[in-house]
Amino acid sequence: MDSGEPDFIVVGEKVALGPLRRDLADIYARWMNQLDVRRGLDYLGIATPQSYEKWVDDNIERGAKREPEGVEFTIYDRADSAPVGTAGLFHIVHAQGRAEFGIAIGERRGQGLGTAATRLVLDFAFHVLQLRNVLLETLDWNVAGQKAYERAGFRRIGIRRGAVISRGRPTDMVLMDAVAQDFGQSVLH
Repeated sequence: MDSGEPDFIVVGEKVALGPLRRDLADIYARWMNQLDVRRGLDYLGIATPQSYEKWVDDNIERGAKREPEGVEFTIYDRADSAPVGTAGLFHIVHAQGRAEFGIAIGERRGQGLGTAATRLVLDFAFHVLQLRNVLLETLDWNVAGQKAYERAGFRRIGIRRGAVISRGRPTDMVLMDAVAQDFGQSVLH
């Protein structure tokens, strides 16, 4: 495969998910250094291509196990196959059928690509990994994100009051989950 050509694992109408790629480490790092991404994820470190090469390698190792501890994808816009973010599952506990979800859209926010990618990751969680429950945590001021998560299949289940410092002040952490029985049919083939 040409290093510039994506290898899609999961394909939807608006987005496709492919494996993480070391040759995109500089792009992943650039996204994590964007203020909007940094604030939304409460990311305080400075991302570099070198730190993201290690992040890619670590995630590939976790995802390659017979029972993966995590799976992380590059999100591609189907319109032009451009990488636009990352999304994945972490803290996977197969014996309990659960995982946590995370997403970072670095490019092309506000176009529904994050919602579409979230839906594909949930589909993969429920219909490939056979998980039953996926949890996410988001900041209470991230109303647009919460609406996108709800459109993708997540439901609000609670709040951790003042659980994090965000934008210089104590901020509530909103807990949301998605469950297999509410998800519906798979679009994966």
